[in-house]
Amino acid sequence: MKKITLIIAAVTVAAGFTACNTGATDGKQDAVNLNKYVDSVESLAPVYTVANWSAVDNGYQERALLAEKNVATLEADDKAKVEESKVKYAALKAKYEAKLKENEMEAKAAASAPDYRQVLRSKLFGEGKVGADMKMEMVTADNALSVYKTFVNTVADNKNNYSREDWDEIKVLYEALDTRKNVIEKDLSGSDNMKIAGLKIKFASIKATHRGGTKGAENEAAKEQ
Repeated sequence: MKKITLIIAAVTVAAGFTACNTGATDGKQDAVNLNKYVDSVESLAPVYTVANWSAVDNGYQERALLAEKNVATLEADDKAKVEESKVKYAALKAKYEAKLKENEMEAKAAASAPDYRQVLRSKLFGEGKVGADMKMEMVTADNALSVYKTFVNTVADNKNNYSREDWDEIKVLYEALDTRKNVIEKDLSGSDNMKIAGLKIKFASIKATHRGGTKGAENEAAKEQ
């Protein structure tokens, strides 16, 4: 009976030793996995999207949970490395979250910013009178001369401030205005028609000497350097 008791005790001790040894081995490997993961994330070029950060964080949380499970079995050096990885990851997390917040704010600002094309249309024709469809039904024989005057004089006053993109939009708007004039021309008075012709010459001259504006010229100069 005594012999059997000793055998059972020996088996119990051996099993306990094996369990501890296995726990230590697993714990060390989990710590290594965590360290490698954090180092790899730190070395990769960051992709500041919510989806990417979610994937990165999920990967970290899985490995951190496993590393914590057997942390008590680790040697001092391994424990220190786990803590170092936690500190590194906390810094990465702060950086990512700050950048994601910045991107979100920029996206909101861009979404709320007015379309430069619509701003230009409103300045050339009046607030809200011409939309993205470029329809010019508001131009009639009675107001055509006034519309041309506002358009051409506004362009003349701001010719040096327009970018190349502004000039592209101005050209499209001018062509739409001319198309509308052709529709109502039969109803225009001879006097208004002649004055509009003079305004058209003035616009052609401005466009020929300021195509792209000061901004456009600066951009072209920068490209050549």
